[in-house]
Amino acid sequence: MFCNRNHTAGPVTGRCGEFRWEAYLAGGPVSYGLHPGTLYKGPGRIVQLVVYIPIGQTGLWRKAAAFHRGWLFGRREHLALIRQVVGDLERKTG
Repeated sequence: MFCNRNHTAGPVTGRCGEFRWEAYLAGGPVSYGLHPGTLYKGPGRIVQLVVYIPIGQTGLWRKAAAFHRGWLFGRREHLALIRQVVGDLERKTG
């Protein structure tokens, strides 16, 4: 599910299985974005991506992975999920 008015730039949110994610897209590729091919910092439109995982049945969420002009944490542990989210974003907004 995408919650973005124009799908070209700005905040986007969604879900992928049990995970919830939020991203911020630039209007075009920027040097500090998330490169869709390598999933490292490089030319890309995704400037920020945060993936959340639920904490049991509490209704609370914790950050599982975070990218903001570079990876802060969680890339290796959730690589398959991140690859899927980035692929979906590229298809729906590209």
